[in-house]
Amino acid sequence: MSGCKKELSLENQQTEKTLRKFQLKAFYSDIPIDFIENDDIIKSESDLWAYVNDYVKDDVNLFTDNNTDVQVYQNDKKLPGLDDAILYRTYFIGSDSEGSYMRYLAPDYTPLRYRLNEMTDDYFILSVKWKHGATVYSRFERIP
Repeated sequence: MSGCKKELSLENQQTEKTLRKFQLKAFYSDIPIDFIENDDIIKSESDLWAYVNDYVKDDVNLFTDNNTDVQVYQNDKKLPGLDDAILYRTYFIGSDSEGSYMRYLAPDYTPLRYRLNEMTDDYFILSVKWKHGATVYSRFERIP
């Protein structure tokens, strides 16, 4: 019986190891920008977390072992009009003449190509070129 328990223990450790759950934890710009240019308020800021939709902040992204599928758990806050608890999407990591990129998800869960700036087991950082020479970054961190 102890042999079975040992096998189950190793099996559980393997399952825990393969779960790769990430959550968006930061959204920022390399230079101060006025993120919303079509309002009457002129701002100059680099911490853009306040502009992230609450439903995106609430998401947990589970990357599967096949390196192409991601499951987005919408949790309590969902994109209006999209009530699915889990969204099944794909991603892709590649490289071009400018370096690594990742086809991932825009805030409406459609595919969007990002520059892949950093990737470790604990976090990854994506970026897109913005207006007026700025670059905006999204940092996803691994969660338990």
